[in-house]
Amino acid sequence: MPATFHDLRNKHVLITGGAGGIGAAVSAAFAAQGSRVSILDHDAAAGAKLLGRLNAGDAEVSFHAIDLTDFDSLVPLLHSIEKENGPVDVLINNAAKDPRYDITQMSWAEWEELFKLNVGHYFITCRELIPGMKKNGGGSIIMVTSCNFWIGSGELTCYTATKAAIVGMVRSLAREVGKDMIRVNAIAPGWVMTERQLRERITPEQMKKLQQEDQILPVRLLPEDMAGTFLFLASDQSRVITRQTLAVDAGYAMT
Repeated sequence: MPATFHDLRNKHVLITGGAGGIGAAVSAAFAAQGSRVSILDHDAAAGAKLLGRLNAGDAEVSFHAIDLTDFDSLVPLLHSIEKENGPVDVLINNAAKDPRYDITQMSWAEWEELFKLNVGHYFITCRELIPGMKKNGGGSIIMVTSCNFWIGSGELTCYTATKAAIVGMVRSLAREVGKDMIRVNAIAPGWVMTERQLRERITPEQMKKLQQEDQILPVRLLPEDMAGTFLFLASDQSRVITRQTLAVDAGYAMT
């Protein structure tokens, strides 16, 4: 049976990239806890499908289709969500892309675009939502980095740089807002088998090597395996945990 965190009931949780992959599993997990969930994602079709599934019960979930790199649209949307649902208690910055590039062929525009999504919207959401958290007496910010921060896979130099930036951001931001009872932590997933990863990235040979050689635990990581750690870091059960990066990777990074 999944754990129940009673203090998460009615908490306002905002999740970026919450319509697919890890984000969808996390959105569903908070909805099951009775949280009020605001999902931001560019994929309107996936969002509508998830919304229909989650709101079939007693969940209070809203979906907002948004290009998270369009900051001129993102800022007023965040304010509108706060006005409608109150201050955000738990901010989960999850949306990111992991395109492969030969660094000698990558353009500055491609580098800048990836940083704008993978780091830029994390900054914008924190800047706009932290004031409400302060007035509300505190909160929890959870940012998604990657175990690739330690592994450093080839053709992922820019992606890895964005994920390293998140770790640094967490460490400094936690110090900046700790006095306001706002906790800031990061989760570093391993190679999680989302539908997209299974469809586009991993081969049977890579899967076998991953489970038998690269990971300590010979398991297939699923999006649902990530959800419990998000719930824990959002809840009062982790009220004295901040400035940490937790690897949830079956021992893949071996840090």
